[in-house]
Amino acid sequence: KKSMPYKVNVKMLNPHFSQEHADAQHNGEETENNKKLDWEDELHLNNIDSGPVLNEDSTYHLRGSQGDREFNYAITAVHRFVFTDKEGQEIEIACSSELYERHTLEEENLTIWLKGEPYANPIPGVYIASLDFPSELISLD
Repeated sequence: KKSMPYKVNVKMLNPHFSQEHADAQHNGEETENNKKLDWEDELHLNNIDSGPVLNEDSTYHLRGSQGDREFNYAITAVHRFVFTDKEGQEIEIACSSELYERHTLEEENLTIWLKGEPYANPIPGVYIASLDFPSELISLD
């Protein structure tokens, strides 16, 4: 079985977008002052053997180091899209369940729509609702 590249698009919906206004004024199209999306991320995953498997309302482990201290926080109520690469390593795209709106998967393209809630994006492909984010990691400058 040949390993494949995957493209992942993450799109943050604009909570203030008005479809009614777009329909009434602009043939249903978005405009500069009435945008459907706040932002869009595009990630490229290479050498993927299998995936993505969606684990709804599961636990994501946010690991890393801050200064000379290692940390590992278990963040619950997370939708995790798990890919496996040809080395058998898991690659996770994760978002808090309260941010998750919907997703589509077409061949090697995964698109995830997020709702406009406050969030943190500690590493590429990981979107944690602010309420779920470990307060110890929020550095006060």
